[in-house]
Amino acid sequence: MAEHSIAAYKITVHRRQKKDPLKFDNFDDNGSDLLKALHGYLKFLEEDGFDNPDNKQIIKAPEISHSNRHIQATLGLGEYGVTSVFEERGSGAPRFNREQTDVEVLHYRNLLILPKEREVGLFLTERVHNRGVFSMFSSGLRRAFRKRFPEYVLDINNLSPEAAVSRVLNSGHVKKIRLVRNSVPSDIADRYELSQHETDLGTMETVISSPRRSSLGKKVIERVVRGEADVSRLLEWQGVDYSDLRVEVRVGRTTRTVSVASGKTPVVTFEIDEGLLDDEGSLSDEVFYQEAIKVALDLAEDISLTRPSVAEQQFTWPENWNDYRLEVPPSEDAEP
Repeated sequence: MAEHSIAAYKITVHRRQKKDPLKFDNFDDNGSDLLKALHGYLKFLEEDGFDNPDNKQIIKAPEISHSNRHIQATLGLGEYGVTSVFEERGSGAPRFNREQTDVEVLHYRNLLILPKEREVGLFLTERVHNRGVFSMFSSGLRRAFRKRFPEYVLDINNLSPEAAVSRVLNSGHVKKIRLVRNSVPSDIADRYELSQHETDLGTMETVISSPRRSSLGKKVIERVVRGEADVSRLLEWQGVDYSDLRVEVRVGRTTRTVSVASGKTPVVTFEIDEGLLDDEGSLSDEVFYQEAIKVALDLAEDISLTRPSVAEQQFTWPENWNDYRLEVPPSEDAEP
């Protein structure tokens, strides 16, 4: 499985008591533009960051840039609250003792596209080894938005409806089926003498691969996507409960992953070809955003957008962001 992939989500805003999505560039009939609000939230993350003690995570935005109605942002997700010992690879020499107040930060790139006079936008976010910032970023954003605009609701949801997922399955060949668990079972952790940190943050996978130059059957997966079969019965194998069922589909020269979790809408992620990495095995910003734009153009029709509307549109950015700053309130129960 590729190290880097892109997950796609749709952005909408609507009145609290209604579900009809509103146009971004004047969603409150008072000139408020959701693009400015999202940038105001990112500026808050850049200046202060959001620390959520409930899950012991911190999110910051060390890099933000914009071009017309596109926003590019590098988000740093940090985790704290565990102790561990860092050793030098090979020699095992101790290098660093991690304390509960030490924060481990990983960076992920993101692209936000909110076309003018449209009701649906795109949030494209990088995933590295199937980890990303979506949950932390979106939860803080919704809280901040509710504080500033209490009569409106901002939604960031899985992009891929049944039709889009079915299109991926129908247009490609299933090469692998992965059962993924986001922690290591205690009996296996004991057998391999894993630390609590390794047990909690490690992953466990069971992989079914197709024979060479062949593909796996799609019938069971298609029934799950259509809602005709319960995915939960596929997420248990030999006494181990898994959290996600991931199906790798080869479409032309690219690989797309249909991810299905129990009780959740199927989502499609787009793998970034390892051939696009540099000589040191790193993915450059330029390549990531080029691939993200390709994904956006490919998905446009699935969310009733045109390719021209996904492309950059003229927009004048304000110089002063004090009026648009969105801050996350101290607690989710804070009065809006």
